Amino acid sequence: MRKIKRIVQVLAGFFIFYGIAATLNFLYMAEGDSRIERDVWNDFYKNQGKISYLYLGSSHVYCDINPFMLDERNGQFNFDLATPGQLMDGTYYLLREADRENNLSNVYIELYYYVNVKENFNHREEPVKQYSFRNWKILDDMKFSYNKFDYFRQSTQLEQWPDAILGFVRYRSKISDWGYIRNNVIQKCDPERKYKSEDFSRGYVPRNGVYQEQERLFMQEHILGEEPMAKTSEEYLRKAITYCQQREIPVTLFISPIYELQLISTEDYDNYVDQVRQIAEEYQVDFYDFNLVKEEYLPIQQMKYFSDVGHLNEVGSNLFTDFFWQVVSGNTSHNQKYFYDSYEQKLHKQKPMVYGLYYRISEDNIRNIWIASNKGTEMEYRITCRPNEGEQYTVQDFHVNKEFTLDMGEQGTCVITYRILNMPDTEQTIEIVY
Repeated sequence: MRKIKRIVQVLAGFFIFYGIAATLNFLYMAEGDSRIERDVWNDFYKNQGKISYLYLGSSHVYCDINPFMLDERNGQFNFDLATPGQLMDGTYYLLREADRENNLSNVYIELYYYVNVKENFNHREEPVKQYSFRNWKILDDMKFSYNKFDYFRQSTQLEQWPDAILGFVRYRSKISDWGYIRNNVIQKCDPERKYKSEDFSRGYVPRNGVYQEQERLFMQEHILGEEPMAKTSEEYLRKAITYCQQREIPVTLFISPIYELQLISTEDYDNYVDQVRQIAEEYQVDFYDFNLVKEEYLPIQQMKYFSDVGHLNEVGSNLFTDFFWQVVSGNTSHNQKYFYDSYEQKLHKQKPMVYGLYYRISEDNIRNIWIASNKGTEMEYRITCRPNEGEQYTVQDFHVNKEFTLDMGEQGTCVITYRILNMPDTEQTIEIVY
């Protein structure tokens, strides 16, 4: 009887703890935080056993790769197992999860530089909580298995276990924020909150918006040094490739196109491309960076194809998906004609163009701004500012200089008139809100 009583007490304690944790999760975990991960897992497990062609990566996969169009092109069941800001260790464990119940014929891994470079992710050397959070959101709705346990063990340090296991602990800063709790509960109790499964079917999240000209102001994120990929990212990329090759699953590496403004602001982007290319050559797998594609083959660098600076809209994703399949299903040597050898070569070959403005904020709260053009001293620029409060003023008349400053408190519209050096008949103008 004592043993039975003890067992009953343990079970009762477990269910009480579970009930308290579930209640706290309901009160504190933000409604939209893991929506995409949750919905992708729901659709993934619903389609277990069907998936043949798998696409892994960040939002640059679930916004840019249309699996339904690919069904028509390759006659297989295609699935985007992609999550927001998916890190490379996440990619590796999601690959293993997909291989458990599916007969994978091909795997395609997207390698958006932002989630792989040293400045953003190197959790073994420098734990960064906001990036660990991305793995926890994937783990939250992943079915329990040894693969999930191994993923948890490898991606979460001991001091982070409470945050990873108990979702509400991540929101400890909101513990007495009754306004936050009230709004969260209202959202979760709203009968209209449940998403329509067709909106996220096959992991695809099409966007309908169009990137607007006046929005082309971008905060510079990176200046990439030599071998900019983080050690952990490279390690798990190698693991993913090795995993596929050991199981004789063809694997292809690729990078989706982003709007030129972001790439121009990312100084020394070729360092990242070179590092990925060396890894691909070492393992003898195909690698295609669609940021290096020639305009005559894929005219994707138009704002009507983007929803923002980094993601294609639905029209753009359809255009890209069609060309993507043409490339990855073709002959590797034949495909070389579609691409420039480097980003530097691409900029050199392009006609003169200004894509927007990018900036950094200095320690004294000043915005240092650069004109994002694809040329150096071959172009000149006139810069005029129209503040929302105050009179219009000229920053500079036509000059090759591309850098200027603005106070953080000033808001308005910046007018950039640009032309080929000493050729007035080539003038063009863009207006950007700052």
